Amino acid sequence: MFDNRVITELKKVIGWKDHWDTAEIPALPTSLTDTESGQYYQEYHPSVRLDYIQALLPSNYALQTFLDDIETTAINQLLEKMVQEKKLNNAGMDLARNNLIYDNVLKDKPIINESRFVGVEFYMDSTIGLRAMIHRVGLYLTSAQPSLTLYLYNSLQEQAVATYTFSSTNANSFTWLATDIILDYSDGTGTEGGIWYLGYYQDDLVGQAIQYDSLNWKNGYCRTCDGGRRSSKYNSVARYVQMSPFYIDASNVPAVGTIFDTDDMVYTYDNNYGFNFNISIKCNLTQFWIDNRLTMTNALGKIVALKVLQMMKASSQVSAIEQNVQINIIRDLEGDSDTRQVPFWAQVERAVKATNLDQANVNSVCVPCARKGASYGAI
Repeated sequence: MFDNRVITELKKVIGWKDHWDTAEIPALPTSLTDTESGQYYQEYHPSVRLDYIQALLPSNYALQTFLDDIETTAINQLLEKMVQEKKLNNAGMDLARNNLIYDNVLKDKPIINESRFVGVEFYMDSTIGLRAMIHRVGLYLTSAQPSLTLYLYNSLQEQAVATYTFSSTNANSFTWLATDIILDYSDGTGTEGGIWYLGYYQDDLVGQAIQYDSLNWKNGYCRTCDGGRRSSKYNSVARYVQMSPFYIDASNVPAVGTIFDTDDMVYTYDNNYGFNFNISIKCNLTQFWIDNRLTMTNALGKIVALKVLQMMKASSQVSAIEQNVQINIIRDLEGDSDTRQVPFWAQVERAVKATNLDQANVNSVCVPCARKGASYGAI
C-alpha cells in the first residue's frame, strides 16, 4: 500500500535536536536535525535525551546510526498501523486481484498488418491512491517472436516512459511476458493524471496477432453468459480502469519511441491485437501520504518516543539512567490510575486514529470516512 520513497519524505517531518553540550555529544548532521514541522523528537517525552540514549547503546552502535534506524522503524510501524486501520474500515484492500481479461482464444482470426501502431489505452479513474498493476502481458501470435518491443506511453510525456521485450518460441500459441507494469493516477511525477498506452508497431511483428472478439472492451462481456462470471471479473477492473484497444494509422505514426497525436487514435473495442493482461487494482497511498506528511507529525513523534522509552525500560544498564527516571518511564508507559494518566502506548494509538481522521473522506475507495475507534484510559 506504500512504496519506500514515502519513508525518505517522512524523515523530513521531525528532527533530532542537538545535545545541549556538543562537547559531550557532537552536533548531528542536518539529515537528522532537519524538521519541516518545527518539532523535535525530544519534545515528546522528557526522557528522550541523546545522553540517555547514547548511554544505553553498545559501544559498536553509533548514536547517529541508531537515531536513523529508530526513525525508519517508527515510520514503517506508523504506516503499517495506518494500513491496518484502513483495512479494518474495509478500505485500502486490493480492489481486483490477478484478473485475466479473457481465458480462452479463437485461433482463426489473424489480424492483417498495416504498419500501424496498435495497443490498449488505460484510462485511470481519478481516485487518489488508485494503482493498476499489470503482472503479466500476454500476446497470441501466429509466429514465434524473437524480440518484439512493447512501448508504454503516457499522454503527458513525449517519449516512451518504458519499453519491454516480448519473445516467444512457438507459432500459433499464446505467450505471457512476466513483468510488473505499474500505472498510477497520482504519483507526484510528470505522468500524474495522464492516460497510459501500451502497444507495439506492426512493422516490428513477425507474423500476425490473433484477434479475440468475444469481448467488447467498452461494454464488457455478456452478463447472462456463463453465469456472469467473466462479466463480473472484467467489470471489477473496468470500474477503475477503462481499457480501450486502438490503432494509429500508418500515415499518422510518428518516429519510433515518440508518442502519437491522441486525436489520431481510432478505437476498436472488439479487436485486442492479440493482447491479454493479468491485472490487479490496488490502493497505494505513497503520494497521498507524502503530500499530507505533516498530518502524521504527532503520531510519528509519539511512536519514536514510545520505542525509546521501551528500550530504556528493558535496559539492564540501570546505572546509566537515574533510578527515579526509570520509575517515571515505567509509570508513563503503563499509565497511572491515581492521576488517570493515559498509558503512552494508548496515546500512540489515539494519535494514529486522529491521523486517520485527518486524512479521511477524500474519496470512497482508498481514503474513505474513518470510523471512530476505541477509547483508552488508565484503570
